[in-house]
Amino acid sequence: MPFFQLNDIQEVDLFNGIKIRAIYGENISVSILEFPPFTQIPPHRHPNEQIGIVEEGEMEYTIGDHTMVCRKGTAFVIPPNTTHAAVVLSDTPARIVDVFTPPRRITEQEGLWRA
Repeated sequence: MPFFQLNDIQEVDLFNGIKIRAIYGENISVSILEFPPFTQIPPHRHPNEQIGIVEEGEMEYTIGDHTMVCRKGTAFVIPPNTTHAAVVLSDTPARIVDVFTPPRRITEQEGLWRA
C-alpha cells in the first residue's frame, strides 16, 4: 500500500530506550528514531548512504572528521562507509528522520550500533 499513518507503523525498541519506526521501499528506507536524553550512539559505519533531519532535541554529530551540534531543522548527509557517531545533548528526547539507500533494515541498525 502506498500510504501510511506513522502511528500505524510498529514502533520497535532497538536498545537502551531507542525507539524506531521504519518504512521500506524497494530502493530506500525511512526511519523515525527517538532517543532518550543523553543517549550515545558509538562510532559505526555502513554501506548505505544516509540523510538525516533533526526534528526535536539537540544532538552532537561527528561525521568523518566533522563535528557539529544539531538542533531542530538541521540536516546532514553521511556518505557510504563513513564513520559517524552521535550523542543527545538535551535533557529531553531527541527525534530524527533518517533516509537510507539502499534500504537499511532495523536488525542491521541494531547490530551495527552494538558493535
